[in-house]
Amino acid sequence: MSLEIQPLSPALADVFCDYLTHLDFSATPHWSSCFCRFYHTTCSQQDWIDRTAEENRAEAKQEILAGNMRGYLAFDAGVCVGWCNANDVAQYPRLSEYTEELCRGKRVGCTICFVIHPDYRGKGVAREMLARAISDFRAAGYDAMLAAPVDAPGAEQSRYRGTLHMYQEAGYKELQTIDQVHVMWLDLV
Repeated sequence: MSLEIQPLSPALADVFCDYLTHLDFSATPHWSSCFCRFYHTTCSQQDWIDRTAEENRAEAKQEILAGNMRGYLAFDAGVCVGWCNANDVAQYPRLSEYTEELCRGKRVGCTICFVIHPDYRGKGVAREMLARAISDFRAAGYDAMLAAPVDAPGAEQSRYRGTLHMYQEAGYKELQTIDQVHVMWLDLV
């Protein structure tokens, strides 16, 4: 595997959309329409459920082209095999009630979603994307990074936020646990 991690850019908007359009979501069909927009919205749960894949795809593409939706795509031999939603925590308004006090006065980056092709899971793709995100946020002068992995043994679908172990290996410290969600923090300065 010759993995290449590229930041999401307007030039890669169609690659992002095509990757998520053609990925097999049969184990988690409700994710097939998300296009990684859930945390970028503030609509009610019912309004979110009512949104279509076409609406979310169009919105994602618009936000990528505007430079608002950021993250990383992983490629193996030129084929997209992974996506990581990584951005300034302020770009995730759905999380604001949890992050506002914690992040006040600081520039904080956040990785909230990893979508790895099934054939590449467990091969370190998410770790490499996380390492790139940490490096880029540090270079951009961010103070810290935040993550909220879910630790639910036996529930593969809950790993979309990354694994607790992956963040621990990268140097994150656990601030608190809320149910099965671990609030993880990495100082960058």
